[in-house]
Amino acid sequence: MMTNDISYIKAYTEVNCLLEYMPQSYIDKLPKKLIELIKKQSQEQYNIDIDTHKSLLEQNFSKKTKDLIAVIKYNYWSTDEEKRQLINIFYENENISQKELLEKYNPNDIFKKKESKIGITETVNTNLQLVECKENIFIRFLNKIRSMFRKYK
Repeated sequence: MMTNDISYIKAYTEVNCLLEYMPQSYIDKLPKKLIELIKKQSQEQYNIDIDTHKSLLEQNFSKKTKDLIAVIKYNYWSTDEEKRQLINIFYENENISQKELLEKYNPNDIFKKKESKIGITETVNTNLQLVECKENIFIRFLNKIRSMFRKYK
């Protein structure tokens, strides 16, 4: 289910470049198929600059690259204690994003906003008058003919 989406190709390329700077002990923990997949999906056309004097967090990686690194770290490089800490961090981040979504799309607030819009439209509608639209004689004649044809079908 691999996709050739440019953002994924760039992410795999960044991870591949990052693995070149990793100690061999970390690379040995990765399955050979994963390393082959990363190399196969990456492309050399992207110029990736990795500053060895900066930490991973300070690097200018894409979000998808950070996600891939997090999954690799969790699955292959973490101890059981580190995995528990990562799970807690993942849950905290998920709770924060859910709270932001709830504040932005709170169902109670949505109905309050609709009620206020209804009040505005009611005041506008009270000032409007109904206008009667009359069909001209030619359109009435055509409609009568159409209705006769519909009866005979």
